[in-house]
Amino acid sequence: MEINEILTFTEPERSLIRSLLNKGREAQKKQKNFSIINFESFYKLFTNEEVVILKKYLAINVAVLNSKLPFLGLEKIPTDLVPISGQQYIIDGQTHIITCQYLPKQTFEAYQQMNQTIYGEIGKKLLVLYGYRSPAMQVFMFFDILEQVYNFDLGKTVKRVCSPAYSEHLYPKKQAVDYATEDGVGIVTEGFETTQEYRWLKNNAGKFNFFESYPKDNNLDMMYEPWHWHHEEKG
Repeated sequence: MEINEILTFTEPERSLIRSLLNKGREAQKKQKNFSIINFESFYKLFTNEEVVILKKYLAINVAVLNSKLPFLGLEKIPTDLVPISGQQYIIDGQTHIITCQYLPKQTFEAYQQMNQTIYGEIGKKLLVLYGYRSPAMQVFMFFDILEQVYNFDLGKTVKRVCSPAYSEHLYPKKQAVDYATEDGVGIVTEGFETTQEYRWLKNNAGKFNFFESYPKDNNLDMMYEPWHWHHEEKG
């Protein structure tokens, strides 16, 4: 069976998805902790009909969607998360602020050390576009990419957004970090792989226990994500 036959949405359901995405985006602007929101608080943002749509996705056999990815499981939200707020990038002379992100303490400290080093060597820093996120936030990301980027094409979406139990963004032992540059590459434009920052990462990130998760032509059937790296805990 084709992936796009596993989960389909009627036109009324697509309208509900657009509605819940608008509500979620507004909540994200107002709630500093939206990246780590729990399902109880998450569901309260939506109507019963919208929640049914979210649960429709959660009810499918996730192994079918991400069959080549290792199962990581679902753990409790870490208690040592460090907030990263006030990050700015500039595009066409306009300053934009990234919504508050979070990293487990060990990953955050490794990121800080690496960022100090890259700045000392090439005069540039890396921004954390996405770090740790809760299972509820991962579900929201799935629908956001499904609607906004891939026009409800499930087959393309699952090559970019993992189901919660398969996502490194939810797994502190192999914590995912999506990087962006200070001029916004990796946020609203493609081309992160062409940047000086990416070349530096390729040559140096391993010294800080950061590794590229989905390189070009990877055997996990995931799209090439040069911005997506993960940090492996020591010990």
